[in-house]
Amino acid sequence: MLFLALSCLQGRPQWAAALELLALEPDGLQLTPGNAPDEEPQERLCAAGVPFSTHHGFTTTALRRRVWGPGAALCVDSRSVHPPAARESAPDVWRQQVERGAYPDILFEVMYPGYPLGTGQELTWALDVGLRLAVDISHLHLQRSAGVLDGGVERRLLSSPLVEEVHVSANDGRRDQHRPLTANTSGLAWARERLQGGTPTVLECYMHRLTTTERQRQLAILRGEA
Repeated sequence: MLFLALSCLQGRPQWAAALELLALEPDGLQLTPGNAPDEEPQERLCAAGVPFSTHHGFTTTALRRRVWGPGAALCVDSRSVHPPAARESAPDVWRQQVERGAYPDILFEVMYPGYPLGTGQELTWALDVGLRLAVDISHLHLQRSAGVLDGGVERRLLSSPLVEEVHVSANDGRRDQHRPLTANTSGLAWARERLQGGTPTVLECYMHRLTTTERQRQLAILRGEA
């Protein structure tokens, strides 16, 4: 299933952004933090029969909510989250909790250098302990560009059954930019394969400045139709 992230139109009211994105006919939406509180989009999506999932600090009452508390306590019930940064909760405590079997229902997003799950060494650990993962192909591109992702680790990750969700956007290899896709976007071919194989795949490029035709083309590129 191809989901559009609400963050494609980050900053706009939640329900207004949802309607604009649904007009592009995705299979569903991922509700992400960063949009202005609006008209209970979850209830409206349920009523309309639109599949959706929640990500990280999404809430209907603020731009975002706290995700991590003291002792690596998880404060949300989202399907997928970022692992805790040092400012949020001690990453070492989080790793210990993972190894004890905490967070069994959560998908953790593969990150980039400076965050947990941001290097090949950390990804090896995640695979070894059986962590359920959401792979962001743009974050892998940042790891590769920084020289912290070994090819063998990447191949192991991309073939792992622990990958249960895929996030898709582009960047220049220097920072997380959420750029629109092109035919040459790093990791795109693999993301297409996972989408076609049934893995929930979330397109999360910024669309604010794209025309309707350009937005539709983004979905077509991911589906392999353009």
